[in-house]
Amino acid sequence: MPERMLTESEGYDLLHVCGIPVPPHKVVTSAGDARAAAGLIGYPVVMKVISPEIVHKSDVGGVITGIEGPDDVDAAYHTIMRNAALHAPEAEVTGIIVEKQMPGGLEVLVGGKTDPSFGKVITFGLGGKLVELLQDVSIRVLPVTEDDIRAMVREIEGYRLIRGYRGEPPKDEEALVRVIGKMARRFAEDPGIREFDLNPVIVYKEGASVVDARIIVGDTLGAGAARLSIRVPPEIFYPRSIAVIGASASPNKVGYSILRNLLSFPGDLYPVNPARKELFGRMTYSSVKDIPGPVDWAVIAVPARLVPGVMEECGEKGIRLVVIVTAGFREIGGEGAVLEERVVDIARRHGIRITGPNCLGIMMPHQGINATFDPVSPRPGDVAFISQSGAIITTVVDWSLPEEFGFSSVISVGNQADLGFEHYLRFAEQDQATRSVTLYIEEIQDGRGFMQIVREVADRKPVVAVKSGSSRKGRVAASSHTGSLAGSYEVYVAAFRQAGVIPVKTLRDAFNLAELLASEGYPQGNRAIAVTSAGGFAVLASDYAETHGIDMVDLPEDVFRELNVFLPSCWNHANPMDIIGDADAARFAALFDVLIQHQDFWDIAFVIAVPTTLADPAHIANEIVRFSRNTDKMVVGCMLGGDSIRSGLRILRSCRIPNFSELEDAFKAVGNILNVRTARPGERPRPPAVDRCPRPPAVDRCPGGGR
Repeated sequence: MPERMLTESEGYDLLHVCGIPVPPHKVVTSAGDARAAAGLIGYPVVMKVISPEIVHKSDVGGVITGIEGPDDVDAAYHTIMRNAALHAPEAEVTGIIVEKQMPGGLEVLVGGKTDPSFGKVITFGLGGKLVELLQDVSIRVLPVTEDDIRAMVREIEGYRLIRGYRGEPPKDEEALVRVIGKMARRFAEDPGIREFDLNPVIVYKEGASVVDARIIVGDTLGAGAARLSIRVPPEIFYPRSIAVIGASASPNKVGYSILRNLLSFPGDLYPVNPARKELFGRMTYSSVKDIPGPVDWAVIAVPARLVPGVMEECGEKGIRLVVIVTAGFREIGGEGAVLEERVVDIARRHGIRITGPNCLGIMMPHQGINATFDPVSPRPGDVAFISQSGAIITTVVDWSLPEEFGFSSVISVGNQADLGFEHYLRFAEQDQATRSVTLYIEEIQDGRGFMQIVREVADRKPVVAVKSGSSRKGRVAASSHTGSLAGSYEVYVAAFRQAGVIPVKTLRDAFNLAELLASEGYPQGNRAIAVTSAGGFAVLASDYAETHGIDMVDLPEDVFRELNVFLPSCWNHANPMDIIGDADAARFAALFDVLIQHQDFWDIAFVIAVPTTLADPAHIANEIVRFSRNTDKMVVGCMLGGDSIRSGLRILRSCRIPNFSELEDAFKAVGNILNVRTARPGERPRPPAVDRCPRPPAVDRCPGGGR
């Protein structure tokens, strides 16, 4: 069915069938008919131009409101026709709709569009002419529940107007939820509806009504095609033998770098190069078929035209996974796309799974695997990093080394000809070395399939995502309010949140979050406390908490009494707790003991320490570690400074406790987590798979601490 926009009357009829309130109305083609229609409907009325070519009627002077009598009807009819001819001379005007002018109320927008990755989505926000300016919207991928809709309504800034603002009575939230729910259901079930704007929907103290509807019908372009997604056995990612096909002795060849990086692999490593007998002291084979033992992985670094032949040999050898780093496939279009399809066909025939092509490769630090041409290898750690960009990976790994940040795995997905994000997420889900996952995403082909899988993974392990393409520059101008508000980036972010994924805008934020969640798990709520020996940072902590939606709770009276026993009389007696600049590790330790004993009033603790001559940073760090290990609550380290605190930072790092060198980064990270989810009942962080914590030295407790 070719795409077309329903006339306003057709749109009203569709809404009426759905049980959505619309104004009484009639379409006319003459001034006389308009007078008669207005008399039947009852004044005041609104008159609007009807034309499939005129999308925004107000922009061409095609809407006149407040029409109070027959003479006004005549004037309005002729004015609208004149304006349409002047401002849209190519448009075909099929009539004018006369409808009852509804009383004023709160104007909101309900919209829907078909996203190329995620399929049908709905948008809700404040409506009227200022909708794009206000940018106060919420988005969900369909289908949605009534609870989802109610959450959409309540998460916009303008919800205060629905709830009742400055003496205004509350609006009928339930009537609004019913309108959104009925339209969302019809949109999800009707493949002929491609896009719609109900703007405005007027919400009253009792009830709601749509007063303008723009609905586009046609053959719906569904979400991206689902990938052939056979579940991958987890053991495929734990190889005991690897062949490097295209291994080279030339340092400027990719095959040289990959083989060199794999020399520390503890399993069997087989270089394959028909022109060499030996590389790096290892016997070299002319073909993978000549290798005497079984081969689990093959890393292919030969020219693209040779890859199909190599794949046939890998199939005959019984190899289960190939990593194709070679470029020159679908990403260049034309013959490259055809070549990629041929490679995939060979893989399916032999039961081979493919990473890539056109990828950097795979790193598994805990297994001693660096099957990439990155010049450096990352440290082992708790975070799996799955990226659509190889250049991002090399930059991140280089950054991670001086930061002493470790990874459980680093995977470059490349063209995703076979294995894609969903397969690597399933691997990370069951991998014992992985405690959280970070994604760098440029595009997802099967958005709905991705959402289903990542939702299940995020239920078990935290997932953080960076989506590129947030800039609007260069996008095709949207043809509707909803199109401009629910652009691709915004839909991705909404889909992430729906699936329990935490979206962030920068890689730094992503890894801060991933490390924090790997160490501490999700917070059980948003009640926070902060401890510091620096009054200025106590003030900043209050400011940052408010900015990022974190509740700095009041201290209970029994906690006050216990703290007053050993803290100096001049401490600030408030939260954040300023325990005075002469605080040493013993004072921090005594305070932590009190907080461990009283865990019922707080969910998150920010520990802010600064360089002083009285506090050994190593001792402070050991006490932060002890505090974290003795509570199920989230403990956030904020040891601020430079060289003088490095001994403390090393201890926190070795104990897998993240530290934020910028105080606001800590509050921003926690706020981003709280925006998506908190811990579920009974959900607790498990201890690190590898705990390299040194045994903390004894710290003298002050007499007032009672320990």
